[in-house]
Amino acid sequence: MKILVTVGTTKYDSLIQYMDSEPELKDMSIEFQIANGKYIPQNHPYFTFIDSANFAKKVLEADCVITHAGATVYELLEMRKKFIAVPNFERSDKLQIDIADFLAKNRYAFVAYSFAQLRFLLDVTKTYEFKQYNKESFSKAEEILEFLFS
Repeated sequence: MKILVTVGTTKYDSLIQYMDSEPELKDMSIEFQIANGKYIPQNHPYFTFIDSANFAKKVLEADCVITHAGATVYELLEMRKKFIAVPNFERSDKLQIDIADFLAKNRYAFVAYSFAQLRFLLDVTKTYEFKQYNKESFSKAEEILEFLFS
């Protein structure tokens, strides 16, 4: 199984370190996007940041994406990619928990509230059919701009 682990623009060293060193995951092909994290993977390839086109290519090549529960999930939902969200409890805000709860409640993705759940969820993800997310288009941008600049 080919896995992309991404943390967006903020560090999430504990997730990267767990995925890099967990013996139960040694049989998987894992690549990391580590942002500005301090932990450097020892057992799998990694990169810090790449442009959006190359990131989308890596997402499409992966069988599953493991991601923080931040803004990246919206891109993954729009791409209809199977993923597991892992909220970053090291952050002071609780936004990632809210996003993770939304994903789980709507069956858009699996959520791992602890790293120990990841191996099981990766196995189940292979055959699980998630509910498809349908993006609601926003058509008020022109009205807002007209209001702001008139």
